[in-house]
Amino acid sequence: MLAGLRERFPQLEQLQAMAERWLLKQRVLLVVDESALVMLWKQGERLTLRHVPLPQGLCRAGMPTQRQALGELLGDLLLDIGLLGGQLEMLLPMQACQWRLLCWPDGEPEVDQVKALRELNPELNWPLSLSESYLAVSSVQLAGSLSPPTPLSLAVATDRLMVHAWIDVVEAADLPLVSLEWMLTAAWRAVRVASQHFEGDLAWLLKHHGHWRLVLLRSGLPELDHALSASFDGGDLKQDLLQELDEVLQAWRLRSEGASPPLAWWVTAAAVDQQQLCLALESQGQGECLSKQKLWVVGEEQPALEGPEPDFWQGDCAALACLALAGAWEQC
Repeated sequence: MLAGLRERFPQLEQLQAMAERWLLKQRVLLVVDESALVMLWKQGERLTLRHVPLPQGLCRAGMPTQRQALGELLGDLLLDIGLLGGQLEMLLPMQACQWRLLCWPDGEPEVDQVKALRELNPELNWPLSLSESYLAVSSVQLAGSLSPPTPLSLAVATDRLMVHAWIDVVEAADLPLVSLEWMLTAAWRAVRVASQHFEGDLAWLLKHHGHWRLVLLRSGLPELDHALSASFDGGDLKQDLLQELDEVLQAWRLRSEGASPPLAWWVTAAAVDQQQLCLALESQGQGECLSKQKLWVVGEEQPALEGPEPDFWQGDCAALACLALAGAWEQC
């Protein structure tokens, strides 16, 4: 009888979907990238992952080029896995944003921090114009019981056109979008939680689409984000990568006042790359690797993988996506 009513009144199906979203409030986290979508949701008592490779050309450099087609693909995917009532929390691609650690020498501004930053318009050395970007600025604290000499904030800028493009994709999928965040800031939170018992500097080395970047954390906060020119993609580990890492580290530590604290590493990459890098760094006395192949670093149980992707856990996509999803999932 219900099926007959739905056929005569198709609006009933839309109303039912809206009711399910309101009552169930099913969280669905989505990492978007030019090569794949990675989703996380709770299925019963178990967290579940789904990795879906994207057809070539749907997304380039983090920007969706065919919004309607990508939206329909996303909508069909959620329908296929039974998440019609899902509320989407999107993690924007690596190319979407820039971040900077700010200090306020005259004290935290009394007005809104975003407004204060726009009025100051400092030289932040990033490829985004403040006037053409969405900004998020939030106060941050040093790890442990340390107190900073001046108030600190983390600023994240996002290209407006890219944000609107992804919102169009979600609208084409007919889904409610409840939050947007950058995948790197979500991954950073997960690394910070996982390494909170280490008292010292953390060198976070991560790989994305064959390119390496080094994020240097002091007291848990990102002081430097450096794109490396040297590369390493399986095979023999090249000495020029290790040399560049050492040069960047030495330059960063020379800028610090007083004695440098102990150093540890966190490597986010495919398992084979991570193993080789950790062995090389530790053998050179560069510090201990804390990551040790961990993909899901918050909670005790790694999510189940749904779908025909048996090699997913071995790739770079899994390492970074799982880190970001773990940080975002624990945020709520």
